[in-house]
Amino acid sequence: MASTKHDESGGDAATTMRRVWSLRSGWANGSFLARLDDSVLAALTGISELVRFERDDVLTHQNQSGTDVFLLLTSYVKVTTVLPNRTRALLAVRAGGDLIGELAALDGGVRTATVIACGAEPVEALRVDGERFVDVLSSSPGALRMLSESVARKLRSATQRRIDHQSGPPHVRLARVLVEMADDHGATPYGKAVVIKIDVTRLEWGSLIGVSKRTAERAIASLRQAGLIGSGTKRITIHDLPRLRALAYPE
Repeated sequence: MASTKHDESGGDAATTMRRVWSLRSGWANGSFLARLDDSVLAALTGISELVRFERDDVLTHQNQSGTDVFLLLTSYVKVTTVLPNRTRALLAVRAGGDLIGELAALDGGVRTATVIACGAEPVEALRVDGERFVDVLSSSPGALRMLSESVARKLRSATQRRIDHQSGPPHVRLARVLVEMADDHGATPYGKAVVIKIDVTRLEWGSLIGVSKRTAERAIASLRQAGLIGSGTKRITIHDLPRLRALAYPE
């Protein structure tokens, strides 16, 4: 999976600015970019390069150097890592409105994960030099606070995932992940059913809940038999989100 980047800006800053503003309605309300003040977003756009990644293109490689930050405008990416046994584990999914690469920009360290475009549509992103990214945010106390909150949420989520790996049967762990994904990335094109709009393999579902592919398959089958979800080869539809949430987080 070689990294492939296409320059979409054509060197026209005004075109880039119009493109970014046209995509804002697609960002989750709580995402980093959606919460930014217009002036800060405009400043970041002004120093960025508009790039596009096709499905399976790599944005960042684990353990490689680089401090560029990617401001995701559309679609989805998988955040993955290679385990000691050489298998690839899915750590998280990020969508339009999210950030990629901010940790390396903040501490100058190597990339902690490999990030891969995974949506049905290409990923459009603003690529900005890490030092300039930090400089722009440092000029706005509110934006810098939001960056700190964004990093803290990611770390808190990772910590909770590690706790979840040690508690509850696999189908309950899977229910928790599905509820989280439904809240963050779900769509409702079919009435009350919630579609997780991301292709995730059985092996990747297993890595998210700390179990093998076979155990993940059994967990999916258990939720399907309970009438909570439907599943295709890679996508899952949640038929009853309130019941799934009650299973994941019983009172």
